[in-house]
Amino acid sequence: MSLWIDFWDRPNAIYADRRNLEAHFDRITRDLMPHLPAGGTVLDFGCGEALGAEAMARACGQLLLFDGAPSVRQKLTARLGGQPRIRVLDDAAFAAQPAGSVDLVVVVSVLQYIAKPDLAGLLARWRDLLAPGGRLMLADVVVTGTPMLRDVRSQLSFAARHGFLTAALAGIVRMALSDYRRIRQQVGFSTYTPEELTGVMERAGFAVERLPANIGPTPHRFTLVGRPA
Repeated sequence: MSLWIDFWDRPNAIYADRRNLEAHFDRITRDLMPHLPAGGTVLDFGCGEALGAEAMARACGQLLLFDGAPSVRQKLTARLGGQPRIRVLDDAAFAAQPAGSVDLVVVVSVLQYIAKPDLAGLLARWRDLLAPGGRLMLADVVVTGTPMLRDVRSQLSFAARHGFLTAALAGIVRMALSDYRRIRQQVGFSTYTPEELTGVMERAGFAVERLPANIGPTPHRFTLVGRPA
């Protein structure tokens, strides 16, 4: 995972432009809102830019943001450091977060960057963090065997609806020439069928259900919610 963290720790071409970034996080935030526990504590693991953090924090009691890339955490702290309901966690703070202190853990579009052998340890940590009745949401999971053309069509459709189609077309070319493709070939890209990931979560001690619709802008991906069994 360290190569992926290094990738996210420096400027990259994942988002075509600012409009793409804002539309992406707006969609994720709107999709998450019905699932946020009023008055509860939410951990957004692998949160990235977290442009919806303030809206999410208003909907719950406290929002914890964690990202593995130090530069991302620095930007989050600079932008959100004065918000009383938001805490940005570094590695040490995430490790020190008390057991049973979180009502919802959300992990959106992150599993593809986690090596499959490492997932069991993270599931155990997330389960430990959950309060009684807490939930783990693994969202925007890439389905094994998805043709690249389907992803491209989905991206361009989203771009057309939100007014950045030209930038998206240029962004696809930049991505093809970027480190993203090299790192994906070098260290891999973790994908799952819903049945496979359900089995992994059940072996980690979760009762699992699949949401009817994915969280995020890619409808052919999927979201699972787990409760400690």
